[in-house]
Amino acid sequence: MTLQDEKRRSLLGRLSKQLGYAAPALVLVASGAAFQAVASESSTEPTYTSGVEAPLMLAEAHAEGEAEAEAEGEAEGEAEGEAEGEAEAEAEAEG
Repeated sequence: MTLQDEKRRSLLGRLSKQLGYAAPALVLVASGAAFQAVASESSTEPTYTSGVEAPLMLAEAHAEGEAEAEAEGEAEGEAEGEAEGEAEAEAEAEG
């Protein structure tokens, strides 16, 4: 074995020992950072956790459904009215 090969093996041995000590430390740091990132996320939506709040949740969903249906009906009525008005205006312009 040459002197160069012996130096190479000793350097690789030291590097592997240092890496063996550093790898678990890096894993701990990375897992701590990931845990902190997950724990810092908070939901902006209210959550219902008790049976007392269930009727409130149902009432809220019902009110939202009615509001959406009413808005959709108004939008359809306006669109139909505009389309009829445009059709009449075109018919008068042609006639």
